[in-house]
Amino acid sequence: MHDDDNFGVPKPFPPSRPPPSSVPSNAASRQPPAASDMGEGPQKPPGGQRVIPCDVEPAPRACSGLHMLALATILVLWGLKFLPATHFCHPAGPGRNWIPLNTSRHPADVPHHVGSVDIFSWISCMDLRTLAVLTNSTLSSSSNPHDLSFTFLIPEGDSDQLPFYKIKSVLPHSIVTVTSQKKIKDKLNVATPKGNFLWSFRNELSPIIIATQFSRKRHVYISADSIVKGNIEDLVRVDLGSYAIGAAEDCSKRLGDYISMDVLHAVQRTAPKGLVYTEPFDKDTCLLDFDVLIVEPRNLKRNLVDSITFWAKAVNLASHRDGIRLAITLAFYNDYLNLPTNWKRANDNTDILYYDGPKSVCSKGANLHQEKGSGKAWQQYLSQKSDAALST
Repeated sequence: MHDDDNFGVPKPFPPSRPPPSSVPSNAASRQPPAASDMGEGPQKPPGGQRVIPCDVEPAPRACSGLHMLALATILVLWGLKFLPATHFCHPAGPGRNWIPLNTSRHPADVPHHVGSVDIFSWISCMDLRTLAVLTNSTLSSSSNPHDLSFTFLIPEGDSDQLPFYKIKSVLPHSIVTVTSQKKIKDKLNVATPKGNFLWSFRNELSPIIIATQFSRKRHVYISADSIVKGNIEDLVRVDLGSYAIGAAEDCSKRLGDYISMDVLHAVQRTAPKGLVYTEPFDKDTCLLDFDVLIVEPRNLKRNLVDSITFWAKAVNLASHRDGIRLAITLAFYNDYLNLPTNWKRANDNTDILYYDGPKSVCSKGANLHQEKGSGKAWQQYLSQKSDAALST
């Protein structure tokens, strides 16, 4: 056979010699010939499908430490939602601002405040406007408002969370604690004679209840429906000495206007030893006014409640309120510090006035009705927007 018969078909080279190539060496390195062309490598599988060898390295394995770190981060972020709230925003607030949450609003036993002046008030009928006016007027008249803290005891059965949020929404910079009177009732144990007596006259005896059951620190008690015009620090600086309370006097009626001195002295002689004042009473003695008090609980006599109970039973007046006021006056007779007359609540130029705005009034049947205000002094301390937020 001649070479011309196989024109164009190159003869295979011996296995020991590589075939020449007209392709440049660098191109040959980029495109190696197939194994079948070289006469090497695996044969084609049945069916004629060509197997392409994998020329890409497998994906690197991820570091297990990063997996653990990511899982830990997710768990930490998920656990943050179980932390207690630090801020709140009341929907009825005028500014819808986030307010730092005061974690002391639910005291377990004795309230703890950052302020150095503790002010307490007891409200018999739920009305947040009066509490807001009391708070703002006291802060406005104070020389150091950041040192004042307020504790309000609201009627039992009412939640103390929503009132707290509402007051803080209109007075965000105030230090306020709101507590249900049910906590006081539970501590009093009304099943006992002493606890039942205190709870029966809780509105009149609220300063005594607070001092004996709730706070052991020196504090100021102010009636809820009040407007404070004077500097509350003036009261704080008063030296009580060995007295347990400092109170203003109500001289609109005297001791002799309520009870005969002969009857009073006869009861005094038959009283158990240590419960009553031993010297003769003066018929011109004024009754105590419990609207504003400075209270030093550590100086309270141990038998104070027993003394008030004795006089309340011994003095039988038509008005239970007058009877309990008379009993308190006789129990504290000549054993209190008389406060200046400017701290006697009135509607004139004194340091504390009667709240003169609209307020809620509770009747004996637990019915709630609104009374219109008779003045405008309260409007200086409560705007219309704040009033609307507290009334809803």
